[in-house]
Amino acid sequence: MENFAIEISFYWYVAFIIIGFLAGYVDAVAGGGGMLQVPVLLLSGMPPVMVLATNKMVSIFGTAMAILKYGLSKKINWHVIKIAIVACLVASFIGSQLVMQLSSDTISWLIIACIPFALIALFYKDNVKRESIGFSNRSILLSTTPIGFYDGLLGPGTGTYLALCMKRFLNLDLLSATATAKPLNFATNFGALLAFVSVNAVVWSVAIPMLIANMIGGYVGSHYAIKNGEQFIKKMMLFVLFIILVANIIKLI
Repeated sequence: MENFAIEISFYWYVAFIIIGFLAGYVDAVAGGGGMLQVPVLLLSGMPPVMVLATNKMVSIFGTAMAILKYGLSKKINWHVIKIAIVACLVASFIGSQLVMQLSSDTISWLIIACIPFALIALFYKDNVKRESIGFSNRSILLSTTPIGFYDGLLGPGTGTYLALCMKRFLNLDLLSATATAKPLNFATNFGALLAFVSVNAVVWSVAIPMLIANMIGGYVGSHYAIKNGEQFIKKMMLFVLFIILVANIIKLI
């Protein structure tokens, strides 16, 4: 693939750094940071494939920082990671192969169709005492593998959907579910990133300043998620789902 040759002004770099920080913050708390980064990268005139590649490179560093913060705070359920990570990787790969057969409009409609289910999971109330609940390997795979497939197929909001599914079906509290989603989201992104790097699709001059800002945002976001708890995370997830819905409706129009 040819190197990105469009000249980028200083002001675009400032915008990239600001958006990189905000996306890292949002992604650490609720997932969906790519919905902030991708439109700005596209507006700069960058080719779409390079936008996706650069976004993946930036996001994976921000996610790594969030994993570090959540891990040090002992909020990640590593048993879930151990059971789910390979299945999520394989499912993501299969989804990425299938998406190449779908039209853009079909993809947008599928993304919109997922949002009501996420809202139900977000606001569903139950009276289960979560600390008394265990979960099987089968329930771990059933609640995470389909989201790995979604990440390869569609992508937006993967971290949000992972957290909501683990909250609903594994009975994790929302903070623990959000933290546990990060290593899985990192894994599902990694395979796609390898493919992009192999064809020289990452615009490094943009990716490096953005990923530094994204890492800082990821650290700050995970700090506030740990500090402020479930209600704060719920509000951020609602914001992310709203942005995903509006962005895809505008795209269809």
